[in-house]
Order: sequence, then C-alpha cells, then structure tokens
Amino acid sequence: MSDNHVHIGWFTDGYHFPNDVWQAEQETGIDDIVVSSTSTCAELYKLVVREMKELIRLGGPHIHPILWLTPRMLKTWGVSYMLHSKIRWQGIKMHWKAHREWYYNPGLTKKAIEIARNLNVPILLHTGLFKECRPIVFESLCSNNPDLSFVLAHGRPIDETINVLKSCPNVMVDTAFMPIEDIKMLIDFGYMERILFGTDVPINNIYYKDLSTTEYVQKCLQDLKSIVTENEFKHITSKCIYNNPI
Repeated sequence: MSDNHVHIGWFTDGYHFPNDVWQAEQETGIDDIVVSSTSTCAELYKLVVREMKELIRLGGPHIHPILWLTPRMLKTWGVSYMLHSKIRWQGIKMHWKAHREWYYNPGLTKKAIEIARNLNVPILLHTGLFKECRPIVFESLCSNNPDLSFVLAHGRPIDETINVLKSCPNVMVDTAFMPIEDIKMLIDFGYMERILFGTDVPINNIYYKDLSTTEYVQKCLQDLKSIVTENEFKHITSKCIYNNPI
C-alpha cells in the first residue's frame, strides 16, 4: 500500500523524526510513502536534505521524496542546493496557503512549473478554503500545462475539485484529511482512477490527539474499506504516480 501524503520534520507541535514516521506507517502495512519535509517552511534546506537522506536510508526505494518549493527558495541558493543534493526528487509541492506569493507572483510560479517539467515529476498542490488555494484557482494552471501531472491535496472544497477533475484529465486528488463522504462522492462521480490514498501524517497529531499515528492511519484505511469493494480498496491504496507520472 502507498500513502501519497506524508511529512517529516519540524511542525507546530514539535519535531517528527524520519524513523518515527516510517515505523508508524510500516506498522499499518503501508509499503511506500510519498513524503515532503515541513522543515522547509522554516527554510532549513540543509536539514531537509539530511532528513530525506536518513529516510531513504531506512526505506530505500519505498521512499518517494517530494521537493517542497517555497518562493524564498527560488530567490536564494536554496533551490540549487536542493536540486544538486543527489536526492532523486519524485515530485514538487507548492503550498499556496503557507506561501501566498505563489498566488500573487505568476512569474515565480512559472519558474516552479519549469522545475517540475525539467524533472518530469508531478506537482502536489495544497487545496483549501482560502482564496489563494481553492481548487478553482488551479484550473487554468493545470489546463495550461497538459504535459504535467497535478495532484490536488485534500480536494477541498469537493465540488470545486470535481469541476477541476472534469475539465483537466491531468489532475488527480489525494485523500489526506478528506471526509469519507467526499471520497464516496468522487467514486460516485466516476473518478476512482484519479484518487490517491493519503493521510497527511504526522499532522494528524494536531487534530486527533487521542490517536497515535499508527491508529490514525488504520482508521483512514478502515473508513475507506467501509465504502468500497475489496478490489477497489486494493486499487486505490496501491496507486502511486510519483514513480511514473500520468
């Protein structure tokens, strides 16, 4: 099974060690993780590289590193350092809520798109209710770059996500923190092939304090099982596009 939305590093609740995150995922039966470092938000580039290398040492080919780009990274030595770190980045992440300059600076966004194109990797986009990161904001970005694959993380709000999926065949969506009703809606609309299982661990520790990370992933898997057939469950949880972009 694959978890297509995982983090390591510093976050508001403290530091999440690569070993702890990887072990928690393995305990649930997750074989592969698609992972970016929240330490990026503090612009700690050297730490991010060390974290990723440690995680790759632990999980080898089961680790799919995502390069979380920030506007500041593109304006400094950071992006060159990341790209020459000897890490085989398998995706690009852009968080338009945490780094709202992406929304207001199209020229900078274009540079990020070109990095993804040069690496030939998908782009993971955080979605949410803020005007800078609603799915509809990304519709033109996705449609204007049909040679690239995009993933709408969280897929919220779900109605806008469905509209983007409808108009852009190069777009997928992950289920990180997605209500089970929204996942069912995606399936009912015929988008099962475009769903990637994701959890956003260990950010769950902020919102589900009564559950360990392992318990939270198990809950996500059980919730998914409750609305799909066994074959559909295997299909959704085994999918990972970060080795072979769509």
